[in-house]
Amino acid sequence: MKKLLLIGLIGAFATFLVAKKTNMCSYVSTFAAHVQDETKKQIPTRFEIERIRHEINNLDNDVSNMIRPIAEQKVAIERTRKDITRTQTNIDEQKKSLLAIVEDLQDNPKTLVIAGKTYTADRVRQQLQRDMEKAKHLEKQVKTQHQVLEAKENSLRATQEQLAKVVAKKREYEVRLAQLEAQHETIQITMIGSHIKIDSSRATQIETALATLEQKLTTDAEEAALRTGEFATIALSERQVRPAELQTIRDYLEGKEEAKTATNR
Repeated sequence: MKKLLLIGLIGAFATFLVAKKTNMCSYVSTFAAHVQDETKKQIPTRFEIERIRHEINNLDNDVSNMIRPIAEQKVAIERTRKDITRTQTNIDEQKKSLLAIVEDLQDNPKTLVIAGKTYTADRVRQQLQRDMEKAKHLEKQVKTQHQVLEAKENSLRATQEQLAKVVAKKREYEVRLAQLEAQHETIQITMIGSHIKIDSSRATQIETALATLEQKLTTDAEEAALRTGEFATIALSERQVRPAELQTIRDYLEGKEEAKTATNR
């Protein structure tokens, strides 16, 4: 009974440790993901654009690294083609020579003269058999070389297609980045107006000052009009004296002015 109880306790403790470890891993992974997301949000758009442009430019290195293997593959393919052509030419020439020997042996001669030397027919047949086996072996080699050549050509074609895809993707990425950059610039220009904030109290003060100034200038203009108009002060003391009439002067000189004065009295 005690043994079963001990086993149960150990199992429960192990389960607790597993659950705790699992929760801890979950917390850590969730926190790491959250930090990664927040970090991405804090990256400025302009910096991200430049980072992507740098990565796109690095595709040139990938293209450059692919060009060298392609050049090597082309050289290897051309060398294999030349080897096949040379071997096939040797086989064709050897077959012609062997065919001529076969024709000489068809009449069942006892001896044959080859290159100025006399050989027995049996020895020639043995040599003919060996040369035929060599020709067959060379033909197998040529067949194998053809298979190798086909494999190399397929590999070259695949590599060239991959290179074309990388170049096309680079151009596509450049266009997409240019479009996104233009969109970013448009958004930035649009947001300029929304970022400009005017102090409302300052605007109120300016509005009041302008209204006050307008009222003052209007009052000054009205005052000027009144001062130069119907309410203008007449300087009577500065009036001009009209010149005396000649008859009045004559009357005064002849004493007639005094007579008029006495009569009027």
